[in-house]
Amino acid sequence: MALLFIDGFDHYDPQALDPFGDPWLARGKAAYLSPQATRIQGRRPSSYALRLPAGAGGGYVKNLETGRTSLIVGAAVRVASFENTGEEPVLLGVRDTTAQVTHLVRIGEDGRLKLYRRTGSGMSGWDQLISTSVTTAAVRGWHYVELQVVQGTSNGTLNVRLNGVLAITLSAQNTTQGGGPLLTAFAGSVPGQPCPVTVDVDDLYLADTSGTINNTFLGDVRVDALKPQASGALNQWTVEPAGLPAWAAVSDGDETTALRAATAGLRQTFDVEALPVMTTPAIHGVQVTLLARKTDAGTGRVRGLVASGAQTAVSTDINLQEQLAWHTALFERNPNGNVQWTEGAFNAAEFGLESA
Repeated sequence: MALLFIDGFDHYDPQALDPFGDPWLARGKAAYLSPQATRIQGRRPSSYALRLPAGAGGGYVKNLETGRTSLIVGAAVRVASFENTGEEPVLLGVRDTTAQVTHLVRIGEDGRLKLYRRTGSGMSGWDQLISTSVTTAAVRGWHYVELQVVQGTSNGTLNVRLNGVLAITLSAQNTTQGGGPLLTAFAGSVPGQPCPVTVDVDDLYLADTSGTINNTFLGDVRVDALKPQASGALNQWTVEPAGLPAWAAVSDGDETTALRAATAGLRQTFDVEALPVMTTPAIHGVQVTLLARKTDAGTGRVRGLVASGAQTAVSTDINLQEQLAWHTALFERNPNGNVQWTEGAFNAAEFGLESA
């Protein structure tokens, strides 16, 4: 697999309260999210983005399940106007498992992108400026920024793209510096530090360089959140309250309506909304997003599920917690033929979950 995670920030409000009166933030989707983060109007009509305000709250942090030897992080970012006499705003970056080596992209006082390497963790880390772009990203406007880090002691590579154009490229680098595999991606600030300037983030993706598809820069992508609109062919979960259509129980964001599975191996699928009309859509992957929890002691697990034609596929096990949390399962290929998704195949497929 090359495509690892996506988020368009459309389906949750980080400041909304859960049934216990606590802010949702990005519970389960982000390893950490600033308590001051808010949902704002996104890059497109009827879409949302994430605002990471300047201050001590920090930014957005996403950890992978396992370390990788290569990592690509891309996101649309917008920086508020800032004084060019202070600290440079952090756009995005990646960090290794031991938090000893961090590569990050900042925007400089003249609007050019700057690539830094930080060796050491916390406030004691030391930043080394590696390269500065010639191209400029004007503040207040949306720009799509991508950072690729491939680890190596003498053959590592670092690349930064701005709006689809290669802005920084370095080869024959020591990108490990004695650290471990890559694990963490972040936006707005280095983990554990304040946001120097307010940064808005939209349409984020994480990928690596493995596999045969999605193993390089994806470019300026969009992430669309599509809700269930009808029940699918597989209906083995119990709907609460009884009599409510299964699709309605899971698309309203209300815990008083839900699906429940008491035993393993039960499957539930849904017909989801069609893709928005686009001239030449290219689907890099489909991510099933679940808001779920377990209701008893012991292990509670589910799997993401896709049914396409006569074929089905499930994700690896997702371990649930006592509290509601967002969980994701990414299907990079259409299981009907093991090929890349097309618009027609996506619109005809059903998505859901399986109890494990």
